[in-house]
Amino acid sequence: MHEPIRELEKWLADMEGKQPVEWDLLPDIGLYMDQVQTYIDKQLSLYRKDDQDRLLTSAMINNYIKDGMIPRADSKKYSPTHLSLLIMIGTLKQVLSMQNLNRLLSSCRDPQAAASLYSRFLEIQKDALSESSRLTRNETQLLQDTEADSCEDNETALRGLALKLSIEARTRILIAEKILAMVNQPEVSEESTRQHKKSGKNEKKK
Repeated sequence: MHEPIRELEKWLADMEGKQPVEWDLLPDIGLYMDQVQTYIDKQLSLYRKDDQDRLLTSAMINNYIKDGMIPRADSKKYSPTHLSLLIMIGTLKQVLSMQNLNRLLSSCRDPQAAASLYSRFLEIQKDALSESSRLTRNETQLLQDTEADSCEDNETALRGLALKLSIEARTRILIAEKILAMVNQPEVSEESTRQHKKSGKNEKKK
């Protein structure tokens, strides 16, 4: 009767153990493109639908370089800076536009900045996985404690839980997008302001 719930709980338990490696454990020998794809797939196994699902292709990575989201490879080799940025992009590209991802990662092109943001990323993700898993388990426990009349009632309850999680996720994305839009607004220089005011006065005289 509660088989889908038990399956979900097992998946939640496995989910918490699929965290990408810490910065110090990222390969620093310089990986080639095909090695990068294999490595990123392994680090982001939580988000892959199956073994054939590739979250990042060589074409995608080359486009990220062209768009300035990650630095160019050094002699076709990718460093921990590249790998950390690609792990974050691969994780977040389903919830943020490329424009907003670029805004989020724009200050992390050098190793020190990338290491700092990546460590913060791992810390937040670990807490989010743990908290989301705990809250979902609480919800599913309530479903198990309540004797549903049929499997259909259980499925209805699980759909309701999925709806709740989806709305909460979308609301958080909306807020994140607003924040990124605010912190990346171009600054207007004093000279530009003066020119704008002067132009306005000239228009009035006409």
